Amino acid sequence: MKIFNQLGIIFGIWAGGELISSLCSDFIKIPGTIVGMIILFLLLQFKIIKEETIKEVSDFLLNNMALFFVPAGVSLINSLGLIGENMVVLLLSVTAATMIIMFVTGKTVDIMIHKKQVGVEEEESDEERFA
Repeated sequence: MKIFNQLGIIFGIWAGGELISSLCSDFIKIPGTIVGMIILFLLLQFKIIKEETIKEVSDFLLNNMALFFVPAGVSLINSLGLIGENMVVLLLSVTAATMIIMFVTGKTVDIMIHKKQVGVEEEESDEERFA
């Protein structure tokens, strides 16, 4: 029965995301699944839903995530002609996106390292001041 409750929570959040997406479709186009993930994140972040409440089902879904990519792979195979026609645009887009992601990730790591070093230096100066 616990598994059914966990599934009910996850499907309820998904259905809520779909409902919100359909109600807001006139002025913003966000898929219901994305809205549902945002809702789930917020519910977990603010401890409205505890992680243990959905742990077994979420672990099962994460362990079997590869199965969720099969329909997308089949769709790609069905669209090979379209992909072939736009190969240059796709390669340029993927290359540009990869470069942007690498740049942003590198800058984020630099900022995090700098903040950590500043925090350590402040802690050391506080310790020296109170010693």
